[in-house]
Amino acid sequence: MARISKELITAQAAAGGCRPPAEERAEALADAVGLLVQAADEAAAELPFETEPAQFLIAMDETAAH
Repeated sequence: MARISKELITAQAAAGGCRPPAEERAEALADAVGLLVQAADEAAAELPFETEPAQFLIAMDETAAH
């Protein structure tokens, strides 16, 4: 899993024109986003994605329904 760093969170806030979060908040956000990315990667590993974008959307809709 790619590590989401507090520096990335701070950089993304700045790139979006927002005030950067405090260091503690940036670390908490990095941990939360990292868990979300990991969960998405684990869920997607079992899904058969096709090259057709419509199939991707259907697979995501079916996954969300469960």
